[in-house]
Amino acid sequence: MTIDIHAHTVPEGFIEELQRQVPSVAPKIVSRDDAWWFEYPDGRISGPIAAGMFDIEVRLADMDATGVDMQALSVPPPHFNYGLEGEASAIAARLHNEAMIAMAREHPDRFVVLGHLPMQSEEFALAELARLVEVPEVVGLELGTNVAGVNLGESQHDTVWAAANSAGMAVVLHPGADIAGGDRMQKHYIHNFVGNPTDSTVAAASLIFQGVLSRNEELRFALLHGGGFLPYQIGRFDHGWKVRPESRTHISTAPSTFLDRFWFDTLTHDPLSLRFLHDRVGDDRLCLGSDYPFDMADTDPVGSVRAALADRPTAITRALEGNSRELLTRRPA
Repeated sequence: MTIDIHAHTVPEGFIEELQRQVPSVAPKIVSRDDAWWFEYPDGRISGPIAAGMFDIEVRLADMDATGVDMQALSVPPPHFNYGLEGEASAIAARLHNEAMIAMAREHPDRFVVLGHLPMQSEEFALAELARLVEVPEVVGLELGTNVAGVNLGESQHDTVWAAANSAGMAVVLHPGADIAGGDRMQKHYIHNFVGNPTDSTVAAASLIFQGVLSRNEELRFALLHGGGFLPYQIGRFDHGWKVRPESRTHISTAPSTFLDRFWFDTLTHDPLSLRFLHDRVGDDRLCLGSDYPFDMADTDPVGSVRAALADRPTAITRALEGNSRELLTRRPA
């Protein structure tokens, strides 16, 4: 069974409920230029997107056409809503989680859920996590690579990481709106091409150097878009740790010793890059990832893995199923 860990959804019923309860962040679905787009109250426009973002039957047909048996459903970045204040943040996260859970219950052989937390509020994040722990369809979490510009290793997130560690839920990290250096990446869409992998790398560095992984021994993370620059620059991290005393404040071993706490999706858009990633992290750390249903997705994710790793059959089998299943299995501390 092929399992895609990088697949977003905004169910149509969720949009209707969000419009009733938190209208300030509820999009409208519009069609133009033979494509679908989301228009948000603050003027943001997201798209083009495939109809499978909000239409389950289209999604299932697309999955069948690309050989994806199961998706781990997650919130797309425009719906992280880390700028919301007060109870609205908790409501928006809960509504999206409930909509994804309903999809998984309706199609238990096709979907599981990566729950989302309102990370800007420790109180609400912990409450939503406690609720999700009781839901078997929720196999992990998907969170932003930063929270409204605050790095993930900062102390205000410590209690949430401890709770996720206790729950044994893996955390898939996805870049959102507040990427590092975003003010310099507004032209040519490079905020996505360069900004997304950059922010994933910053997130990983923050988690490593701030000691989050040292303090939470069962906490596991997945990095999307091929893991950003972490696999390529881990040697630089190690060298810096040796020569810069400030980098040793929270960790007593080299950063590369934490590399096995990360999983990496296969969305590199390049066979040579995927082969390097496999060389770097091994058979047991690659997971199928498509970024469905955005235009930056791989429209043939299974085929891309098979082609890039054609001479590495064990890696293919592990990437398409085994590693994702392991990552998405809870391991309570």
